[in-house]
Amino acid sequence: MNIALLENPDVWLVIGTLLIIVEIFVGSLVLFLPVGIASICIGMIFKLQVNFDFIIISSWAYALVLWGIISLILSLLLQKYFKTEDDKDINSY
Repeated sequence: MNIALLENPDVWLVIGTLLIIVEIFVGSLVLFLPVGIASICIGMIFKLQVNFDFIIISSWAYALVLWGIISLILSLLLQKYFKTEDDKDINSY
């Protein structure tokens, strides 16, 4: 795998879009949607860096770390937001 692909904003945007499309068909709401949104966020940051003259993400390693952190935060927020209290388990007394 070429490291330059990890610094290409178009790759991040395409992968994020594909993951969100997969989420539409699978519907897990915990795996593909947060990872796809995080990919789009990283792609947009890279696009801003290319178009304007400032640096937020300096290397591909920081991009992967930021992608993981954003994915984790979004996953936790989605679980908290969509978790319903009226889900009764058959084993809860």
